[in-house]
Amino acid sequence: MFLRNLLLVVYGLSAGALIAGSFLAFLSMIGVVPRLAGLSKTISHAMLYETCITLGGVLGTAVFIYRWHIPLGYPLLILYGLFGGIFTGCLIGALAEMLKSLPVFSRRMKLRDGIPFVIYSIALGKIAGCWMQFLR
Repeated sequence: MFLRNLLLVVYGLSAGALIAGSFLAFLSMIGVVPRLAGLSKTISHAMLYETCITLGGVLGTAVFIYRWHIPLGYPLLILYGLFGGIFTGCLIGALAEMLKSLPVFSRRMKLRDGIPFVIYSIALGKIAGCWMQFLR
């Protein structure tokens, strides 16, 4: 029984480390942190951004697994949703930029001046879709 539990612990930690490493490698491959740090002209704080992303992943996993109750109510929930949405939006934007889908789309549609409106429309569509899903 002890050996079985020990093997389960080793297996769980190994699988978690593999998934976390893969996710962080994916983030570094598409360059979310350096791109945002460059755009906001805070490249000197890039290590802090990476540390916050890692800590957020670890704390989010711990809260999910251990079902910790954080008694700060709706203000913290709103903040969590806001930061989660910002992170997801930046991740999607970086992925779309990596795939170079918007330049191809704009060339095929002969769109020259309205690219920011296309990006805002995509973001508003994601927001509306999330609202419809969560309010259901």
